[in-house]
Amino acid sequence: MKSVHNPRFKIAAAVFGAVLLSGCAGMQLENARKVEPKGTDFNNALYKEYMRLSELEFLEGDYADSDAFALRAIAAAQGKPSAPEELAARNLPAAHKGELATARRELVEALAATATDKAPVNAAQAQASFDCWMQEQEENFQPDDIAACRANFLVAMNAVRSALAPAPAAAAPAPAPKAPERMAATYTVNFDFDSDGITGAASAIIAEAGMAIDEMKASTVILSGYTDRAGSESYNLRLADRRNKSVLSALEIRSNKKIMGLTEFKVYGETENLVPTEDGVKNADNRRVKIEHNRRLYKQRNRIERMFGHLKINRAIATRYDQLANSFLGMVHLATARYWLKFVHAA
Repeated sequence: MKSVHNPRFKIAAAVFGAVLLSGCAGMQLENARKVEPKGTDFNNALYKEYMRLSELEFLEGDYADSDAFALRAIAAAQGKPSAPEELAARNLPAAHKGELATARRELVEALAATATDKAPVNAAQAQASFDCWMQEQEENFQPDDIAACRANFLVAMNAVRSALAPAPAAAAPAPAPKAPERMAATYTVNFDFDSDGITGAASAIIAEAGMAIDEMKASTVILSGYTDRAGSESYNLRLADRRNKSVLSALEIRSNKKIMGLTEFKVYGETENLVPTEDGVKNADNRRVKIEHNRRLYKQRNRIERMFGHLKINRAIATRYDQLANSFLGMVHLATARYWLKFVHAA
């Protein structure tokens, strides 16, 4: 894009340009216009970029550079794109060779990688803008054009870098929500009539109960024995007790905990039937032992037991000296206040 400031030179250049136009100058641009690109996205984009530069140079009367860009456009359209121009092909100012060499090296590396596939249009813009920068820098008298070509190259290369950057690592999957802690479990073991023997079905239920007791780290297990209403009340109480002991023995085998020391027995016999019946009536649902553990309930119970453990330094509470409930509760209030006052003062 040569500009001439001497008036006589301008006239001479105009005359000379007219002569060239009447001859063969700019013929490559005309040839390039007739080409129909049918290659890759990169080649097609490169053809368009070089054609744009060729047209601009032609309009400014720089027919040599117009033809040079037109030939590169033709090569791109034919699927044989030229490489970015070598620095040795231009007579460049020494002060700018370093920056241009660095720019070309990065461009060539990007093209050799996957830029032509991942960012074909940006890669084509970067190559054409680099060649434009080289051509303007060699002429070195139109700073605005040099700056424009350089800026276009930097913008295009920034887009190419972004396309080639590795995808960010996928975020680690969020940890699976922790299953709520199991706090309570109830199992029912049924028995044959007038029997404390463990059946096959009962054995499977006891095994499941044993695993639950281990999982919940049970501190207390309640076994409640029941019978139906066939038989005497006293006999049924003894039968319910035997059934409790049978279940306890089976639990001891199937649990890793020492169930014996954790167990509370409740013997109901023929009272509190699951299915109400008349006296003397047999019923399979009523012949059962209920295995219960409620961790939440026993945490609360333990808290109360520990509280009374602290309060028993007061003789009236330890000996239950006060026989009336209101009097005893009043002593509990006083002892509690006395106990916690020392913590208030300590704070």
